[in-house]
Amino acid sequence: MGLLDDLKKEAETLKSQEAVKTQTIKANSAAVDRALRKTFQYMNELFKQLNVVKPPCSLVYDLLTVGKIDGLAQSEYRIEFRTSQRDNSEHYENVTINFKRSKQDQLTVKREAEQIERFRDLLWQNNMRFTSEPFKNDRRVTTHEVFKINCEVICGADVVGDYDTGVIRFKLKNVEDFGPTVFTLEPDAVTDKALEELAKLFIGKDSNFKDLNRRPAASGGASGQFARPQMKMPAYGTTPASPPPEEEKKSGLFGALKSVFKKPNE
Repeated sequence: MGLLDDLKKEAETLKSQEAVKTQTIKANSAAVDRALRKTFQYMNELFKQLNVVKPPCSLVYDLLTVGKIDGLAQSEYRIEFRTSQRDNSEHYENVTINFKRSKQDQLTVKREAEQIERFRDLLWQNNMRFTSEPFKNDRRVTTHEVFKINCEVICGADVVGDYDTGVIRFKLKNVEDFGPTVFTLEPDAVTDKALEELAKLFIGKDSNFKDLNRRPAASGGASGQFARPQMKMPAYGTTPASPPPEEEKKSGLFGALKSVFKKPNE
């Protein structure tokens, strides 16, 4: 076999490998897009029911240096999605979810001068809404500050399609406790059962969603609080005017909510 034959054989091998790579990328893209669409469709229908029910939350939040926050009700579930063009067709990029757990009470907390900035950062990092009043001495030096903290926990999730690696990342915030948690699932693992387990997290119920994670979940640390600084307050999203077609009627948690809790006169 001569040099030319060797080069032809090498070229054919490279072409074959490139064709396989291209097919794999297209298959991964289709699978990621299907998983994100399925997530939106399921949660969009679920949230319609939850915004009527406004279920109580059994979860207890523990705000560092302050104490526990419990007896919260859940409301204002909102969802939106974002798309982009890939291979001349529209693909879902991410699904954004926001909701809140709250009650009417306020917490009143006093912090000495040297503690004020650190405490303020803690509240901002955990998306807690508050007002504060500084107190000064005769020399107009701040001696302490009194914080009034709303018992309102802003929760949510950003469900992101990683088209490069062919996985779905569920980036939760303040859902299981204060702080972030990230789960990574294969697109084929985003089934109705998996989404039902995710829905349980959004309702504050026991869930096996973490068992579906393909690697250990990332969290905010042992304390459960946000570790990264300067977290901004999330803006509530809006449900698009023309959502994708609804899927068939669901069973389990979704079906139970839809059949038991209905709007008046429905």
